[in-house]
Amino acid sequence: MMKQILLLTLFLVTIGVFAQQKDQDTIRINEVRIDVSKQNQKIQQIPLSVTAVSAKEIEVQKIEDVTDLNGLIPNFFIPEHGTRLNTDIYIRGIGVSKGEPSIGMYVDDIPYFDSGTINFEFANIKKIEVLRGPQGTLYGRNTMGGLLKIYTPDPVQKRKAGFKLDYGRYNQYKASVSYNQPLTENSAVLLDAYYKNDDGYFVNKYDNNNVDAEQTYGLRLKYKINLTNNLKLKVLGNYEKNNQPGFAYGVYDSQTQTVNEVNYNEPSKYNRDFGSTGINLKYNPSGYEVNLSAGYQQLKDVYLIDQDFTPNDIYVVDMDRNNNAFVEELNIKSTTDSPFQWIGGMFSFQRHLLKNVDFDITTNHGKMTILKDYDQSIKAYAAFGQISYKRNKLLFAAGLRYDKENAELDYNYDLLVGGNKVHKDDFEHTLNFDQFLPKFSVSYLPNKHFTAYATVAKGYKAGGFNATIERDEDETYNPEYSLNYETGFKFNGLNNKLVLNTSLFYIDWQSQQVVQSVPSGRGIMIKNAGKSESKGVEIESFYRFTPDFNLGVSYGYTDAYFISYKYNDSTDYSNNKLPMVPEYTLGAAANYKWRLKSEKFKYVLFNLNYKRYGKYYWTSDNTDYQNPYGVLNANISLKTRNASIGLWAKNITNEKFIKYYFTISTLQKAYAELSRPVSFGIYAKVNLF
Repeated sequence: MMKQILLLTLFLVTIGVFAQQKDQDTIRINEVRIDVSKQNQKIQQIPLSVTAVSAKEIEVQKIEDVTDLNGLIPNFFIPEHGTRLNTDIYIRGIGVSKGEPSIGMYVDDIPYFDSGTINFEFANIKKIEVLRGPQGTLYGRNTMGGLLKIYTPDPVQKRKAGFKLDYGRYNQYKASVSYNQPLTENSAVLLDAYYKNDDGYFVNKYDNNNVDAEQTYGLRLKYKINLTNNLKLKVLGNYEKNNQPGFAYGVYDSQTQTVNEVNYNEPSKYNRDFGSTGINLKYNPSGYEVNLSAGYQQLKDVYLIDQDFTPNDIYVVDMDRNNNAFVEELNIKSTTDSPFQWIGGMFSFQRHLLKNVDFDITTNHGKMTILKDYDQSIKAYAAFGQISYKRNKLLFAAGLRYDKENAELDYNYDLLVGGNKVHKDDFEHTLNFDQFLPKFSVSYLPNKHFTAYATVAKGYKAGGFNATIERDEDETYNPEYSLNYETGFKFNGLNNKLVLNTSLFYIDWQSQQVVQSVPSGRGIMIKNAGKSESKGVEIESFYRFTPDFNLGVSYGYTDAYFISYKYNDSTDYSNNKLPMVPEYTLGAAANYKWRLKSEKFKYVLFNLNYKRYGKYYWTSDNTDYQNPYGVLNANISLKTRNASIGLWAKNITNEKFIKYYFTISTLQKAYAELSRPVSFGIYAKVNLF
């Protein structure tokens, strides 16, 4: 494997960052700035492994939600559950399929902390920044493995309107509209609305209904006003609703590595309502800048599932949640050209979750229903700061954050048998966590074309409560910790035609939070492994052969495994590979712009992109796995002065692979969802004014 990495590195050096790809007509790569460090630094000079995805890339590569970032970002992977109930992001092997996320996400500087809010439609997205490595010092909670920052366009002082229509195979159609209206000479409002329908591909044999169909609609409103020359306010509002009538899981045959057809009898669905509001207030007098952000989110969803996925009456789960969260942050940072820079701030977070679960179990002795109610609250507070100092060609930075978190759970468990309710268990439990999160880095910047850096940072994620509890010792799980070491370099040159970024990382991981079956097999819980390790390499390269032709490649290799993990008294998973971690990720994209000699038509853009993933295991026992596979996509679009029309295709080679896999130990069965076959469609985008 190391030989393959060295050969790939040499190849990338000769051809040139997929992730740095921009509209080369207007943007110089070295000047691209990112906000992920909270200090608006140039992407090629920041001592971090970071990928920036432009609005042009999002459109050309048809990136419709976070799962489409798979393969685009080195060592970034999201297994697709088939619903938006949980979206599990893994970066460099760090992630978890249940519980609190290990990867943070911010949308317009408002954090989204629940895994049920992460996967939403990308309608009119300005840019995406993906940071690999822990970001606890500046961002704190749930950023142990990395961070996604998603930005939507701000309102502007010009009246603008447009719409986009998209139609594809399996009756996939999407319509979106955008309208920007100045209100005064200092204020404007931007409205985006969208609707998406997908009739689905997989059919339930039992009732002949499509189970992976989905309807989604959403609305986003953003208001911006310059109160004074130095004081600016933005008000944000988002709402999205999703309805899905079923789940495309079939019984998985481990011997043949095939998935049986979908065939279950009980009605199933997942419906989600998610809303988010927030404000951003920025005050920037000479020498420093003050930023205040605050947000409120509400997630309400209903999850009904035939959990045995057979025509027999065995398991049915009915769950509904009402999750409310408030978040506030105040930070102050320097804005001078001084060699000494600083940032400091305070953060608070409050969340209240009400969850009700009814679990029907049918056996030869009859039917019983497990009734569980959860009333959970979390309060978290933090103070953070970071300083940097540049001397000659060296830049030194150090940061520290103090996190404090309090979690409370009021739990009630009843059993309904033959119409009689029997009280089984209840408790009120409180957990308290606190942690210091330091980070240190040193960078060498001999000129504007080259940056070398080394970073050491501590990663941390608080413990919590389990949802399924059968023993007293399983009520809670402990925090996890990591020490992350990274070194790398960034280069851009050849008249700004070539970008080559590379990094090496090593993660020493203690008390990793892992998913296990409860003793009865009827549910899962989170426990702590002893010690884990992850190490690897990342390479991103981009080369512009001509103003109209460019090629980008990204590659990530991860070797992540348990050093010490004793599952129980008789089973030891030490030295097993971590689940859901591809051995490698590879992305390649080529763009060619054919300019037309016409007043009406400007050019035709050809895009071809390929994403490939190495072997990975589905569970900690390393029994079943997904072999390496690749997906080829394409897009051809004709651009006019005010419009564009295009053709797209996904999974052109009809590659078959498993999207998601899980087991139910009491039934001694595994289940999986297959990938969809090739899909294709047509779209039109029009700017009205």
